[in-house]
Amino acid sequence: MNYFNHTKKTLIVSCQAVDKEPLNDTKAITLMAKACIQGGATSLRLSQVPHIKSIKNFISKNKLNIPIIAIIKKKYKGSEVFITPTIKEVKDLLLLKPEVIALDATLRKRPKESLEEIVKFIRTKNPKQIIMADCSCKEDVLNADKLGFDIIGTTLRGYTKNTLGKNNLENNFEFIKWCTKHVKAKVILEGGVWDPQTAANALKKTDIHAVVVGSAITRPLEIVKKYLSVINK
Repeated sequence: MNYFNHTKKTLIVSCQAVDKEPLNDTKAITLMAKACIQGGATSLRLSQVPHIKSIKNFISKNKLNIPIIAIIKKKYKGSEVFITPTIKEVKDLLLLKPEVIALDATLRKRPKESLEEIVKFIRTKNPKQIIMADCSCKEDVLNADKLGFDIIGTTLRGYTKNTLGKNNLENNFEFIKWCTKHVKAKVILEGGVWDPQTAANALKKTDIHAVVVGSAITRPLEIVKKYLSVINK
């Protein structure tokens, strides 16, 4: 299966739960992933080794063509980078053999190895491994493209100190249009997509490869909070 042919202009669903989130249970998150697959998701973005293993087993047993973008969320003291932050997490993911490994590609201080060192490690261990850069700003994007990432994601826009408040619809569209014009990598819109029409508009009106939606589909806690933030006004 060619990942890029399979996911071109489609919906990828992020199905994750970590820390004290109510759905941070392997059985629960596997059922959530199963529902997303039955609903028509062409690919899944997953986190944490036990969850990824369980969902990959379900996909394999049922002979489904559902490729995975895999990450490990891990917090280290002294660094804000927590999406696949070090080579240790990369090693764990390589053993799972996901189609894509994603990592924080912001220019923030990292807990251990540099981003360049991590990319070189992956390319040495598995030259064919597709890697995705979770970015927040133009500087992140240009650096990630220079390092040879296969995919550029807007995942962290609005979640870093220098981009707070910039994951709204208007900023995202301007940003992804800029990205598609300035990088060789495939561009995926991720973050800030809360309704189907926004996803459809992004796929139809820009040159992005695909769109990832997570919270609006798979995080009921965040969905309820968003409803109440509007209702309580």
